Amino acid sequence: MRLRAILMGLALAVSFVTVSASPAAAATNLYWKTGTAVSHATVFDGSNNSNISCFAPSGYYTTMCIRFDRNTMYVRSDKSNGYFKLGRWQGGGNAYVCQNNHKNSSGNGTWRKCSWSWPKSQCYTMKTGYGQADWYVQSHESGLKCV
Repeated sequence: MRLRAILMGLALAVSFVTVSASPAAAATNLYWKTGTAVSHATVFDGSNNSNISCFAPSGYYTTMCIRFDRNTMYVRSDKSNGYFKLGRWQGGGNAYVCQNNHKNSSGNGTWRKCSWSWPKSQCYTMKTGYGQADWYVQSHESGLKCV
């Protein structure tokens, strides 16, 4: 009886680890770019509720906007704290990251853009973050946005 209890416990532990590991093992293609400078006016010129979505969670010192009509992500540095800022647009097995490298006082409020040909008719989430060359942290995900 004791041996049976041990084997059942072991089987349960193995199935828990296997089930828990499955989502983390999901393949994601990562596309990471360093953005190029743009003005605030460029980001919002011609924007409306149907062609732009922005995300700026508290504590990450970053604002990111997606322009659906341009397939472009814009990332603004909201604080000069010595870290690069990033925006992440993820869905359909792909993650698109745009990095704003302006991390010191001259970079506060700067916008950078990155453009891709991401798949249409997908649902995506947004994250922001900050970091240095060997590490970065990301915010929680935004709500799901289907385009």
